[in-house]
Amino acid sequence: MNTEIIQLLKQGRKQDIWKQYCGFLDLTLSEFMSIQERLLLEQLNEVGASELGKKLMNGKTPATLDEFRNSVPLTEYMDYEPFMRDGQEHTLPRKPYIWAHTSGRSGGYKMVPYSREVYDKAGERIMSAFILSMARHRGEVRLEESDVLLYNVPAAPYASGVALLSVAQRFPFHFVPSLGETENLSFQERLELSFQKAMVTGIDVLGSITSVLVKIGERFAQGAGGAKMSRYVVHPKAMVRLSRAYVRSRLAGRGMLPKDIWNVKGITCGGTDTSIYKEKIAEYWGVTPLELYASTETGVVAAVQAWDRVGMYFFPDVVFIEFIPEKDWVKNRQDPSYQPRTVLLDEVEPGQRYELVITSLHGGPFLRYRMRDLIRFVDLKNDELGVQMPSMVCAGRSDGLIDLAGFTGLIDESMIWRAIHDTGINYEEWTARKEMTSEGATLHVYLEPREPLKLDEVRTKIHENLKRDNPFYSDLETMLGIDPLRLTFLHRGTFAAFYLERQAAGADLAHLKPPHMNPSDQIVSDLKRISKSLS
Repeated sequence: MNTEIIQLLKQGRKQDIWKQYCGFLDLTLSEFMSIQERLLLEQLNEVGASELGKKLMNGKTPATLDEFRNSVPLTEYMDYEPFMRDGQEHTLPRKPYIWAHTSGRSGGYKMVPYSREVYDKAGERIMSAFILSMARHRGEVRLEESDVLLYNVPAAPYASGVALLSVAQRFPFHFVPSLGETENLSFQERLELSFQKAMVTGIDVLGSITSVLVKIGERFAQGAGGAKMSRYVVHPKAMVRLSRAYVRSRLAGRGMLPKDIWNVKGITCGGTDTSIYKEKIAEYWGVTPLELYASTETGVVAAVQAWDRVGMYFFPDVVFIEFIPEKDWVKNRQDPSYQPRTVLLDEVEPGQRYELVITSLHGGPFLRYRMRDLIRFVDLKNDELGVQMPSMVCAGRSDGLIDLAGFTGLIDESMIWRAIHDTGINYEEWTARKEMTSEGATLHVYLEPREPLKLDEVRTKIHENLKRDNPFYSDLETMLGIDPLRLTFLHRGTFAAFYLERQAAGADLAHLKPPHMNPSDQIVSDLKRISKSLS
């Protein structure tokens, strides 16, 4: 156990804790860039001596940042796959302390080695996120020993689980459930167990998948949550908790919600849907979630929001970051032989979309690695908060875009999600893709409503919202008289049945649900088949 933070807490030195974990928000942009360059050059000296580095850098280690960006090509996971196999650890920059994995787009695992320093950094930056999730203003540290941490993220060897192992070695959270209890449980079983136990222990900090918090809140709002919980838990503390929650909800003149049962101090969530559902989560849980950007390749958390819960800020010491401007990755998409240029954080422009490119630090393997994640910068600085660095939001995947005949610009996941969400309808899930018809290219959305709705009215609302958010999409109608949107309703229960089918077939956790963008012909066929069988 790393006892430094515990000692600082006991000594009341909370400002030192803030400086250590959240002080990156006090950096100037120039200071941020200096840290990035120093750590990068240290990394290049180490990786250049490895077999992997020699292959990717053609046997020559760059001596400067400019030389690095000009001489080392952009890479993808397939460039690393031969080095990520059993028995190949000697080819890597540093011997792995632990391996993490994530699921690739094709269904296979992507294995990623973490050095001990990367592993430690994962725990440190998760702690940064937890502290910021509880902060209501700069410098506020509400962390306490033995705070109850409830988590419903995939367990190790998924990166989220590996990061929790690192957190456990850094701070004595009361994990609910304990890390040992979850080893042989399915994700659904762990989810149910965590909230059952929390009826007794309470919740101080919540690390969650966004959709889970929304669904649990919806279950309570519909009158089913508290009753279901009480059937599982008869512990006296749980009954007291439920009784108090009942009184609170009655005084508020509404049904019982999670915030009546648990007094949560902080919530962290990640994913494109977090910004869309943050108000709903705040309504259900009493706390606005803190959004973070995390991935297996970056060593988990690479960026996080400040206490205002608006844009996310990159950490300077997790990975070295570059950004491919939209016009360059569009050109590369059209011509794969084109090598897109990159810009650095001090060259980005607000309102513009970029594809993220990372280089590992601290002995990690990746060099100029294309994450395929799209981000959009919100502001170059925040004078109100006193933060002097650019802030960003996630926009989706660069390989999950829809291009309608090159006229609409590129439609990303966040645009469609926002367009559906802002209709105000009650729906379960959706997926969308480009489809060709005799009339030309169409944007076809497959949507599962939770109640009877008029398809034409919903389609019109989605269409109008897309026009609002994407001026190029709007131009299709105003300039060419084209309305490309097609909407298909799927029967209630379709996505749940699809999930169970995939689970029974042994699919990996990350592939149990259809992707939101560009589902395959087989997935669309399966959804239609299931929907028809349920009707």
